[in-house]
Amino acid sequence: MNFLERLTESAALVLDGGMGSALIARGLKLGMAPEQWILERGEAILEVHRAYVVAGSEAIHTNTFGASPVRLATYGLADRCDEINRAAVTLARAADPRFVIGDVGPTGEYLPPVGQGGIEAWRAAFEQQGRALAAAGVDAFHVETMSDLREARVALQALRSVAPELPVMVSMTFERKKRGFFSVMGDPLVAALSSLASEGASAVGANCSVASGDMAALMTEAIAAIAIPLVAQPNAGTPEQAPDGTFRYAQSPEEFAADMAALARLGVRAVGGCCGTDDRFIAALRAQLANDAEARS
Repeated sequence: MNFLERLTESAALVLDGGMGSALIARGLKLGMAPEQWILERGEAILEVHRAYVVAGSEAIHTNTFGASPVRLATYGLADRCDEINRAAVTLARAADPRFVIGDVGPTGEYLPPVGQGGIEAWRAAFEQQGRALAAAGVDAFHVETMSDLREARVALQALRSVAPELPVMVSMTFERKKRGFFSVMGDPLVAALSSLASEGASAVGANCSVASGDMAALMTEAIAAIAIPLVAQPNAGTPEQAPDGTFRYAQSPEEFAADMAALARLGVRAVGGCCGTDDRFIAALRAQLANDAEARS
């Protein structure tokens, strides 16, 4: 069974949780690129991947959220883009998950007049990253944490052009406003996800920014309007900054699992976590889904 076939099954696909927060817990310094550890501390990344697989993740994301050449250039690593992406896939595959997803995050740039980013430069960057991930053998791509529909569309088009045989999931990040859910750039939830679905995304959804309670409201709105599979990866509650500058998340794994299992019952096809979630959250989610399945039998 390939990734897309699994995504369309009745039982929700269990993804992994946060990577950046897991590496920070293992000593990654704030301001340092998580992708640098692919080159320097691959054993720590493999440890995170294995913990998620043991907890019950069927599909895990490569540690390549910031591994486009545009974003890597901030850390002087642009010329190692291909090497980093290939090595990240090798590390993820070594954890022996059912599926490996090539993680693709935003460039960190914005279009004028907000920033100095450019569509064609973005397209070239996503194409380079996508080619490296595909050549290394990922089962699918996941474009994550996009706050601008225009950048999300560029990433989707670029990945589909370099590896048309691979499914591409696209998740944007939304905030809850009085009038509903919108991205930071003002993209409304349903219109944004519908646009991505019409352009060939295999699944669409949301990650980061909101906790599982707000994600439930967001997905309830989306599922009534979107025909393709939905993916949900909320944060572990609202982050609180500690005196040492790190962030802590107050939500319990059990509360997270209850909310996410409810989304699976609603029909969300892929569920996992984002910032602040770790293998305990995935284990709790897997247990809750198993309890739900047993109750239905």
